[in-house]
Amino acid sequence: MPMISQLPPAAPTSAADLLPISQGGTTAAVSLGNLLATTQPAILTPTGSLLGRNSLGAGGPEAVTVGGGLSFNTGTLATLGITGAATTGTIAATDLVGISQNGTDHAIAYASFLDGLTIDLAQPAAPASNSDTFWVAQGSSTMLRQSFSAVWAWIATQLPSYKRPVAELSANTTLDGIVHNGRILVCSQPVTLTPAFVNMGSGFACQIVNLSGGVVTLGAGITTSTGSPSLLPGQYAEIMGFTYSGGNVIYAGVSASVIAAPGTVTGLTTTGATSSSMGVSWVAPGTGGVPTSYTVQYRVAGVTAWSVASNAVTATNFVVSSLIPATSYDFEVFGVNAGGTGSPSASVTATTLAAPGSVTSITWNVAPSGNYTHGGGNIGVNAHVSPSTSAVQFGFSTSATTPPTTWVAASYVNTDLWGAYVPIPATAGTWYAWCEGADGSAPTGFPTAFAVI
Repeated sequence: MPMISQLPPAAPTSAADLLPISQGGTTAAVSLGNLLATTQPAILTPTGSLLGRNSLGAGGPEAVTVGGGLSFNTGTLATLGITGAATTGTIAATDLVGISQNGTDHAIAYASFLDGLTIDLAQPAAPASNSDTFWVAQGSSTMLRQSFSAVWAWIATQLPSYKRPVAELSANTTLDGIVHNGRILVCSQPVTLTPAFVNMGSGFACQIVNLSGGVVTLGAGITTSTGSPSLLPGQYAEIMGFTYSGGNVIYAGVSASVIAAPGTVTGLTTTGATSSSMGVSWVAPGTGGVPTSYTVQYRVAGVTAWSVASNAVTATNFVVSSLIPATSYDFEVFGVNAGGTGSPSASVTATTLAAPGSVTSITWNVAPSGNYTHGGGNIGVNAHVSPSTSAVQFGFSTSATTPPTTWVAASYVNTDLWGAYVPIPATAGTWYAWCEGADGSAPTGFPTAFAVI
């Protein structure tokens, strides 16, 4: 039998070419086309390719693309893991996060994932320390970490500029931990402060300052260092609420009494004038301490020295008596308390009524002038008087503002002229001539002095 190498070369093959085969022990012939129809053709693909069947029905293998998160290398298909995933610079609420739930893999939206996080899901922490960290946002919504030590350092820089909140109280108030704790409470009206420990709690603290013109009352339930529930004008108190073995206590440490002197009396007016009295009324000071009494003063208009009508007036009105008829007077009032004396009011001037037969005006006609020898003779004086029928008297005084104590009754001369001879003073010096009604009305001094030598 010839060898294959001895056979002549064949022409280009075709499906009709015959090949010998053994079939059931008998030699038979089969065409090349029928033989190849039952065999798998050769598959030629590049290195690293993955084949599979994507199309419906039977058929040859098809190329399969390796997706994101997977790798195909040296015949092994494997997941890349988180380190092999593509990076992103932003996170959206709709992005998905992979989770394992009861042994099954799931995906959850990022927004739902964060919304479901609660503090009780975190592991218990050890005692806090300066190196502990927590989430913060600085200038944006980006989450950053910060340590306790850095926070304490920042707080230390803010403490010097911290200022306690201030609240003004102008009505009766029940103290409350949320509204009043840690505050300076300024009372601008004389109010009552009522404690409520259930609302204040242990550790409550605040300061009370009374800047009103009256008394601030510390209500029942507040124990004070002075034993008095009254907070006087200008005083302050430190209020503390605490619980100890003796129970719940609200304590007030009250400052020493600081009573301000009264302010200035205002609105001084006169009313109800008679020939010997004048009514005065005024408005209590709007500033300073509350007066416990008032002092009323008066003087003849133009005279420097004041006379005290009363220094124990408790009302805001008074009647000044024992005044001279038809005479102008200045009046003033000031308040007094334990803190001192207030400034006097602005003075007002009013004139008493003329008494029946009283003199309303005196005009000098002849008055002493030059030098006189003491102890000898008389000096003739006269003056025009209105009304002309009112009797007058003359006298000499060493003062241009204070009338004399000794008088000489005048005689009617004519028309409205009255005159008298007054003895020359027995004492050398400077003297002034005076004339007034016989009832003491309208005392009038001659402004030019004369000398007694």
